Amino acid sequence: MALEPIDSRERVPIPRSGRIRRCRVRHVSILPAGDGPRVQVDCLLGGREYPLPLGTMDEAREICNACTATTVWRADED
Repeated sequence: MALEPIDSRERVPIPRSGRIRRCRVRHVSILPAGDGPRVQVDCLLGGREYPLPLGTMDEAREICNACTATTVWRADED
């Protein structure tokens, strides 16, 4: 449950450029920024104690799509 009500008039979709594979260990955070929201992507393959920062969604797309860890992909991605 959100602590503060979400005002849908302020919500703006974050533009995407391309598809990223769906994964069970990727953590995505939306961070506030001066020119609009920014997405921070972390890989939790090594555990929550050791997140691997991958940058923005566009920066992470190449890394995530090239990942060879066979146990992390969602069933609908094979």
